[in-house]
Amino acid sequence: MGILYIFIIGTVFGSFFGVILDRIPAHESIIFGRSHCNHCDRTLSLRDLIPIFSQIFSKFSCRYCHKKTSLIYLFLEISCGIIFVSGWLGLIDFTQFLFIILSVILSTFDYRYHSFPLVIWIIFTFILLLTSSSVLTDYIWLILSILAGIFDLKIGSGDFLWLFSASLSLTFLQEMIVIQIASILGITYFVIHKKRVEIAFIPFLTTAYISLILYQFIQSYFFK
Repeated sequence: MGILYIFIIGTVFGSFFGVILDRIPAHESIIFGRSHCNHCDRTLSLRDLIPIFSQIFSKFSCRYCHKKTSLIYLFLEISCGIIFVSGWLGLIDFTQFLFIILSVILSTFDYRYHSFPLVIWIIFTFILLLTSSSVLTDYIWLILSILAGIFDLKIGSGDFLWLFSASLSLTFLQEMIVIQIASILGITYFVIHKKRVEIAFIPFLTTAYISLILYQFIQSYFFK
């Protein structure tokens, strides 16, 4: 029962992150103002705001204008529920928990807008810096982020910011492994979809990071 309760709390946070995803780029308050449909602007009722179930019962569309809603919101709710349960069970430590939450949020922003609000990264990374240790070499990622904002390094400055935050819970070798896995995933996606446009890289970095954490968990518990 406790796990279900923690999962529900996680889905509520995931739902709130969906609000952030919509409102910050639109320069709307994330605290004030009722939730509304992004297409017809109708105010949503309580039955429309229940994480996961509201979307399933409404068949992933607005009850008023019947416009299809993005599956990103369902992804946020389910993934945050799983992350909260993983933290509750001790499968990941607090630094990993916080960083994975940050990564999921940044991934959705990067996927939709190919950018993310700097303030979100600053808030989470500030807490990470307070709860974990860093070394001088970690700050190379910040320098690269600045250079990427000035010169065309073929990788976004936001990706380097993500790597700096990741360095607070990874060794340098693990970071290189994450980058390699993410690159393979990105190239595979690029080839399959044959898109000659900029692709969001943070979702691949996040997938690689979680894969590494999962591998370490399996190795420590089943191959002692």
